[in-house]
Amino acid sequence: MASTFRSRRLGADLRHLREDAKLGSEAVAKEMGFSRPKLSRIEAGEVRVSQNDLKALLSLYGVADEQRRALFIQSARDAHKSGWWQAYQDTLPRTYADYIALESEAVEIKNFEPILIPGLLQTEAYMRAVILANPAILPPADVDRLVRVLRERQAILANEHPPRLWAIIGESAIRQTIGGSAVMREQLAHLETLSEHQHIVVQILPHSAGAHPGLTGAFVLFALPHDADVVCVENMTGTLYMDRPGERQSYNEAFNHLRAAALNAADSLALIRRVAQDMRE
Repeated sequence: MASTFRSRRLGADLRHLREDAKLGSEAVAKEMGFSRPKLSRIEAGEVRVSQNDLKALLSLYGVADEQRRALFIQSARDAHKSGWWQAYQDTLPRTYADYIALESEAVEIKNFEPILIPGLLQTEAYMRAVILANPAILPPADVDRLVRVLRERQAILANEHPPRLWAIIGESAIRQTIGGSAVMREQLAHLETLSEHQHIVVQILPHSAGAHPGLTGAFVLFALPHDADVVCVENMTGTLYMDRPGERQSYNEAFNHLRAAALNAADSLALIRRVAQDMRE
């Protein structure tokens, strides 16, 4: 069974419990009645751990608190859930599939983008221009599939209980004419429409803000139900996920500083309208 971010995270949490209990993998495997390689694969998130095995492992590691045990059991149930994105697994890198899985579960998404409109807020013409700007030459079918994936991702914003999306966007992102002026005017109009939804907050970080905590680049914070936040940082060659307490705290503090430095929602909307008007003229 293919591993997922959740299954690997569950496996890592179980490994940490074992290490905290000062138990070796061989001793645990012997106590549980299965092979050491099986335990290694559970801790790597490569195989599903049964409910009975999970409860036995938690008892062996001294986890007695019922609430904590229940969270582990729920995590095991969620670890290998199927999602719509699995239909595109021949196209999507594993890290992107992990990203979509986190995005689909999040109750709040905090997104800082200094030079691009966030994916969940992009128009189809804008996203095509972004994809085609990549140095990699993609067949038209692959471009179409990537666009369909992004459109499917955007559907979460129209759910009955959508996540709260808080997007801080650099002023450069609304001024850069991605795809040409017509595409950009449509994108800005779309951004204006979406910003009127109660569960979507759009703030523009103006050039006048000067130095700020986001100078190192874009990042996303996913707030998950009954679980710790996950930080996502993308670069040219891959995606980095972080969920250690210190990492989460650093990025949350950075986002709070960016939120304070950015224009408020009303002033951000006014700037978006001014930029769109300049493009029309």
